[in-house]
Amino acid sequence: MQASGTDLPELQQGDSLYFFPEQPMTAAQLEKLLAEGTEERRAWAVSHLLRYADWDDIWKFVTRDEVRDLFASLDLPDSLRTAWARMLKIEPAPVREEP
Repeated sequence: MQASGTDLPELQQGDSLYFFPEQPMTAAQLEKLLAEGTEERRAWAVSHLLRYADWDDIWKFVTRDEVRDLFASLDLPDSLRTAWARMLKIEPAPVREEP
């Protein structure tokens, strides 16, 4: 993932990030998780970014392509998933109806 300590002047490396309300996380910890974490952990982190972070702060940590790559694994409410899919130009997967 793209961020480095020099990209984050307003988000201090040692401070807990505001968009992780349930678990303290610093910018350095988030960068490490996004670079080295499992897909499940990266999806968890990106879900928090998309739910809680300000627009500009999201893109300090991930690119649109990285969000697209994890999109199916993200934990987002339906309305937010639809909005992000539209913004990222992601076609929704067809829903298969049970007989």
